[in-house]
Amino acid sequence: MPSETRSISVHIAVAASAVYAYARQPGNLPHWASGLASGIRCENGDWFADSPMGAVKVHMAAANPYGVLDHDVTLPDGRVFHNPLRAIANGDGCDLTFTLFRSADMDDAAFAADAATVARDLQALKALLETRPSLSPASFSDQRIDYLELAVRDIARAKAFYGQAFGWTFKDYGPAYCEFSDGRLSGGFAHADIVLAHGGPLIVLYADALERTLAAVEAAGGRISHAIFDFPGGRRFHFHDPEGYELAVWSRH
Repeated sequence: MPSETRSISVHIAVAASAVYAYARQPGNLPHWASGLASGIRCENGDWFADSPMGAVKVHMAAANPYGVLDHDVTLPDGRVFHNPLRAIANGDGCDLTFTLFRSADMDDAAFAADAATVARDLQALKALLETRPSLSPASFSDQRIDYLELAVRDIARAKAFYGQAFGWTFKDYGPAYCEFSDGRLSGGFAHADIVLAHGGPLIVLYADALERTLAAVEAAGGRISHAIFDFPGGRRFHFHDPEGYELAVWSRH
């Protein structure tokens, strides 16, 4: 028998990309999710939060270009609760919708209380984002890096590498151009017969779990040029992709 559900939505007068980028960071949850307000921490790439039920594990959906902010919460007793959350562009702003499931043992009062908590949390996120000047619709993209384009000799090879190593998604525009997205920033692979891959700006990616990302880069065919090392902001490693470009990946942990 299907569970009873309730959709709880709020409109946020901030670009959907900004709402998505902020809400998908587990470290930001204590600022708006009341059940996790006591704090959250990363341990070996996994996020744990202190809640009224004890320490819970929080796992966010992988980065994606569709505004999917689903996250699983695992309770101390092993039960897992899936929380569907979507950020959808609407004009210059964003409609954020949470789908609340009613469990079999939940009475009307408890279901209503859960719905009220979700609504309060979404309102808290709305207030937080709408009062941050840097996230207002008019200024979010102004004079910021908006797109990254890489010349490559083999578009299929570039797609295979970045898709496997980082989970990027792609949209082809004919045989000589492919757009990519990491879920936050978009760019493109443009075919070129000659590629000057050495020198120039260093592209730096972020990873919650640095060792796991390094292993994924190697498994996808990347060549590690600098093993993981400490720097004042955290830790990082450098690698060369199949085209010869050098990139870096860093983490706070």
